[in-house]
Amino acid sequence: SWNWGRGRPSGEVAEVVEEGKAEVTSSKGNTVTRNARDGDPAVKITRNRGNDVVKLAHELNEVKET
Repeated sequence: SWNWGRGRPSGEVAEVVEEGKAEVTSSKGNTVTRNARDGDPAVKITRNRGNDVVKLAHELNEVKET
């Protein structure tokens, strides 16, 4: 999960990008990117409701193993 206003949306990790750029395309066609940093990878997250997202690892509150 991550903080979004007063909510804490969540999703499933689809990919962890250690080097380079991770990107997803929103339902409106916008491209959202995050550049991986040393020790702070970019994480692609798929969601059942809403757009898929991409976050840096430090932006995530918790990760649960499935």
